[in-house]
Amino acid sequence: MHRDFHSGNILYDLGSRDRWNFNRLFIIEWKIRDLGLSQAVNNRSSNNEIYGVIPYIAPEIFKESKFSQKADIYGNLLRVVNLLLMLNMIFILDVRLLMENDLKLQDDTPECYATLMKSCWDPDPKKRPSIKNIYNTLIMYLAICSQFKI
Repeated sequence: MHRDFHSGNILYDLGSRDRWNFNRLFIIEWKIRDLGLSQAVNNRSSNNEIYGVIPYIAPEIFKESKFSQKADIYGNLLRVVNLLLMLNMIFILDVRLLMENDLKLQDDTPECYATLMKSCWDPDPKKRPSIKNIYNTLIMYLAICSQFKI
């Protein structure tokens, strides 16, 4: 588990490729940095302190201080979708919105992305998709969008 996913810790390199060529998403080089708070998934010891950038912290962390892979999913997907759409769709000023899981998307967010993001924000971490499911869904959406030049 990374335990501190946010916009500064996920890097990507498009090189000289056109950043709007979504057909090439799968060859973008993604890098994760700042592994200082990361732990093995099966590590049961934790100091239960909350670390990270507030908009990227899963609501259960504030309630239970329990990190999991699903908490990483919550924060990671916000970054990926923001990168894909080149938008800043979410800006959270109030920690209470996170705790109440009352996040809002901009009205012009494409429905396919809105649905995926909402599934990653499910209050029950067990109901959030895996990173593999997210990847496959995004590739499918991007293929459809590029086919219809959306």
